Amino acid sequence: MIKKTLAFTVAEILLAMSIVGVVAAMTIPTLHYNKTKKEYSVKLKNFYSRMQNAVEDMQIDKGSFKDMKKPTNGTMKNWYMNNIDPYMGHQYERGNTVYFKDGSSLELLGIGGCLDVKYDINGSKSPNRWGYDIHRFLYCFDNAEREAWFGNTETFFGPYGAGLISKDTTRQAMIDKCKSTPDYCSRLLQVDNWEFKQDYPFKF
Repeated sequence: MIKKTLAFTVAEILLAMSIVGVVAAMTIPTLHYNKTKKEYSVKLKNFYSRMQNAVEDMQIDKGSFKDMKKPTNGTMKNWYMNNIDPYMGHQYERGNTVYFKDGSSLELLGIGGCLDVKYDINGSKSPNRWGYDIHRFLYCFDNAEREAWFGNTETFFGPYGAGLISKDTTRQAMIDKCKSTPDYCSRLLQVDNWEFKQDYPFKF
C-alpha cells in the first residue's frame, strides 16, 4: 500500500503568507499607537504631578506664589532656575530649555499675561508637533490671569485653557478647540486625566 504524504502547495503557502502580511499590516500600527499613547500619558501625568509638588515645595520655602513678582522675558530663566528647578531638577539645559532625565523637556516661551512654557514629552525627538508630543502650560502670577486661565485664583501652574474652564463647557467643545488650536489640547488632556482617549483629535 502506498502512503500519501500531505504537503502544502506553493500557492497555498503564498496565500498563507499574504494573509499573515495583511493581518500584521493592520495590527502593528494599532499596537504601536497604543504603546505610544500609554508612554505619552505616563510622562504627562508624571510631569504634571511633579510640577504641582514643586510649586507646593517652593511655597513652603519661599512663601506664597501670590506674593511673587512676575518676571520679564529677560529674567524668566533665572526665575525658573531659582524657584522651580530646585524641586524639579534637570539633566542639562540649553538656552531657555531644560531637559529632564526621562527625555522630556520644558522650554520657557515668554512672558505675556502669564509665563508660557512648552512641555515636550520626548524632547528633541519627532514628531515635535503641538497636540502630539508638545503641550502648553502656564505659570500665572496675578489673580485676574489665574481666574481667566484656570477658573480660580488658587492655581499657579496649569494647562492652556482660557474659555474652557466654565462648568458649562462640554468635553466636545474641548475636543473641537484642541483640534482647531492644538495649544489648548493640554486642557482636554487634564480633564481626561492625561490620557489620550479614543476620540482624541490627533493620532501619532
